[in-house]
Amino acid sequence: MKKLLIMFLLSITIISCGSSDNSKKILKLSHNHANGYPVDLAYKRFAEIISNNSEGKYIIEIYPSGQLGDQKASLELAKSDVLQFAHITTSVLENFDPIYSVFNLPYIFRSHDHYIKSMNSEKVNDVFEGSLDKGFITLIYIESGARSIYTKSKEINTPEDLRGLKIRVQDSPTYVEMIKRLGATPVTLNFSEVYTSLQQGVIDGAENNFPSFIEAGHAEVAKNFSVNELTRSFDVLTVGAPFWNSISEEDKEMFRNAAKEVEDYYAQLWAESENKNIERAKNEFNVKIVYPNLDPFMKLIEPMHTELAKKGKEYKDLIDYIKSIE
Repeated sequence: MKKLLIMFLLSITIISCGSSDNSKKILKLSHNHANGYPVDLAYKRFAEIISNNSEGKYIIEIYPSGQLGDQKASLELAKSDVLQFAHITTSVLENFDPIYSVFNLPYIFRSHDHYIKSMNSEKVNDVFEGSLDKGFITLIYIESGARSIYTKSKEINTPEDLRGLKIRVQDSPTYVEMIKRLGATPVTLNFSEVYTSLQQGVIDGAENNFPSFIEAGHAEVAKNFSVNELTRSFDVLTVGAPFWNSISEEDKEMFRNAAKEVEDYYAQLWAESENKNIERAKNEFNVKIVYPNLDPFMKLIEPMHTELAKKGKEYKDLIDYIKSIE
């Protein structure tokens, strides 16, 4: 299937390049969200800005809903220049560049303000642009809120309440370890399988943010949401190294500037979506939302910070830097 997908995309590229207007370069952007989701709207704005600022030199075609494969497959295609932009979450990205595991550490960010200050720092930007030798860089960070645990039938007020439960996590070593340390059994599933797995009892719960909880229909079957805000991992828009290396410094700066504009635009969309979906959870789906004491959760998680810092200087430096931000 992967070979067929690559051949299909290459045929599109050949057709695009064979158009009569050789001044235009068609670029492909893949993401796994539906049309109209804040992520999709943000990337449409990105495509519009790039088209305008390049005077039509670059046209970005957007492929939503995982049309070009899952996040891992999309990034591999970007690294091969079959497409140019791939949307991917940091929990998956740590499989391509382990330094991203720092951003996935539970409670590495003390608050939303702390997270924003960290993301806009020069050191984090160095991480984003420091993976060129691995075949990509990160151009945009896409906020995805705090991720918390929701369950079908059991209210989660302490880590003890998680014992014996099967909780879906993303395909990330950090997330798997996090759920183990909290006393539950981690189950890695594609996001598209979570609803059915909750419905059929394959899993007892999952962890995610409010918009995903509501938009994917999980609130129909999971009626308990514990706001323990374990992580603030985020999504990013990666750019494949072949394309990035092929363009001028002037064009690179144009893409960076457009990215910054989209980050600000998306932050507004996300805040609106998050507030709306919290209200929907309470009023439309009758979800019981609890706000547990976070100290017991943090106590179990803290060793993960120490252990990751021991893996190497770059990990320790980034962890220490993020924690030093006031």
